[in-house]
Amino acid sequence: MSEQQEMDCAPAGPVEQHGLFKQFEGTWKAEVSMWMAPGDPIQSTGTMVNTLDLDGRYLKQDYKGDAVDGPFPNFEGRGFWGFNDVTGKFEGLWIDNASNQMGTEQGDYDESTKTWTMLGEMSMPGGAKYGKRSVIEVVSDNEHTMEMFFTGPDGSESKGMHIRYTRA
Repeated sequence: MSEQQEMDCAPAGPVEQHGLFKQFEGTWKAEVSMWMAPGDPIQSTGTMVNTLDLDGRYLKQDYKGDAVDGPFPNFEGRGFWGFNDVTGKFEGLWIDNASNQMGTEQGDYDESTKTWTMLGEMSMPGGAKYGKRSVIEVVSDNEHTMEMFFTGPDGSESKGMHIRYTRA
């Protein structure tokens, strides 16, 4: 193997963008509003515990919803958020007990607004594909938000979720 091939196969260390995840580390209280149809949203609360994983390359997310009446009485979810230094994109993976889909998304960070815009796609029952846009904004050291929007087959976008996280 040539010296260049050995260098290309060397493990990649964390890069500057991975350092952005440090601000999300810790325990956060969540206030969730979710729109499943026109009208008032479903309201819930929960706790997100974020830890840095694999030498700071990934933010590991562990969410537990507070028990509520409604369609998701014992909601739990897990996620990973990272930065791909080959593509130059942030990447996210989300799984939960309300779906059998692994949600993935990719996006960019705007330093001037402290905002990530992440894009993905979801399959709906019957096979329809919906675009998904998540916007994560750092409000302060102790608060951030996540808004999720869906684009249907007709091209119209609607707000599906808003989560306000405050440091516990």
